[in-house]
Amino acid sequence: MATRPERSSNHRVRPSGATKVGTLEVYAIQWLDQRTGLSPRTREIYSDQLRLHILPLVDDKVPALGKVPLAALTPELVRRWYRALADHRSPSVAAKAYVRLRQILARAVDDDRIAKNPCRIERGGVEHHPERRFATVDQLLDLADAVPARYRAMVLTAGLAGLRQGELFALRRDDVDLDAGEIHVRRKRLRLASGIVIEDDPKSAAGRRTVALPEPLVDELGTHFERFVPEEDDAYVFTSSEGLPLERNNFRRRVWDPATEKSGLDGLRFHDLRHSAGTLAARTGATTKELMARLGHASARAAMIYQHATEDRDRRIADALGEMVREASQRDRSSENASITR
Repeated sequence: MATRPERSSNHRVRPSGATKVGTLEVYAIQWLDQRTGLSPRTREIYSDQLRLHILPLVDDKVPALGKVPLAALTPELVRRWYRALADHRSPSVAAKAYVRLRQILARAVDDDRIAKNPCRIERGGVEHHPERRFATVDQLLDLADAVPARYRAMVLTAGLAGLRQGELFALRRDDVDLDAGEIHVRRKRLRLASGIVIEDDPKSAAGRRTVALPEPLVDELGTHFERFVPEEDDAYVFTSSEGLPLERNNFRRRVWDPATEKSGLDGLRFHDLRHSAGTLAARTGATTKELMARLGHASARAAMIYQHATEDRDRRIADALGEMVREASQRDRSSENASITR
């Protein structure tokens, strides 16, 4: 009788049958562990999607997908899970989770774990966002007046230059060239749910950019530097009242929410100021490509192509924004509201 050859330790026999293929939970965790090149924040988002929306029980009528063998995942089961998730969580959550599940199962097909991807919902991954809120120049000035003085320039920078909150939190003194009227966006700063603080390069080359500033904003930043920023080149531009780096949740609770309530703009998110900056820039006549370069929305390749071509135009955008702010500041404003140009 022939003896069975000894299996080497690094040889993996292709499993057959649903039980040997394993459950979605086992495969999904393996999929995430094997993903390389993910930023810590992206890895955290993917992990949360698995833990909160894809693997656990969503509806008593739909089995927990994490416990289902890969080969038992059918288009009908995926549709039931998707509808339950949209009903019990939100359509946006369902769309995001569906994109991730489809991505995981596409890899399972490539790995010959399953024959076909059961994610076949037409436009299942399309999110339908409500129209974003927009702060006018007058409302932006009201918000700047409503926050403590040390945060005034940050609110105006978000609403006129369009920097993301993480980019503002990471901004250092040597990133701001007041003589040239420019901010060099070089990094972002955020705290993960685990408590770990990440400060590194923007996610893409498009995020690493130079943004021209309107003249009134240059004046505001100059005053801010004199009052609140230490002389060291690597000093943070925007800090708490204790001189510490800003934290998103603390800033929202202690500063932002009270300011929006005081200004009659309840529900306006800090990130909406970035949308406001893009809208205001568009009103100056900026093209889509110019807006993508200014806000860091282009792909890495597109950003490199457009960056040099838009530098002069970006200065004109900033000058036009400055004129809009000056006109708003010259209008009749209540005595409680300070002018941005004072």
